[in-house]
Amino acid sequence: MHNPFSIYWNKNWTFQIVHMEGGIYIEAKGLGVLIRKPLLATESPFTAADNLVHSEDKNRKFLFNSWKSKRTKSSNWF
Repeated sequence: MHNPFSIYWNKNWTFQIVHMEGGIYIEAKGLGVLIRKPLLATESPFTAADNLVHSEDKNRKFLFNSWKSKRTKSSNWF
């Protein structure tokens, strides 16, 4: 495995393992954001990267659906 690495099912993201602040972190760059979380001793880098992007994707979908529902509610007033 080389650093940075990618996962074939997450083509829009690149991942990197970084050592900072006395810990090991997995860092993901893609879609205009940079997200980072600690890499646990029990996790493989591929699993940690997949979970990191999955949680970001869920958060983005939640925010989009929240914005979309507010928009349709406000358009009913007119």
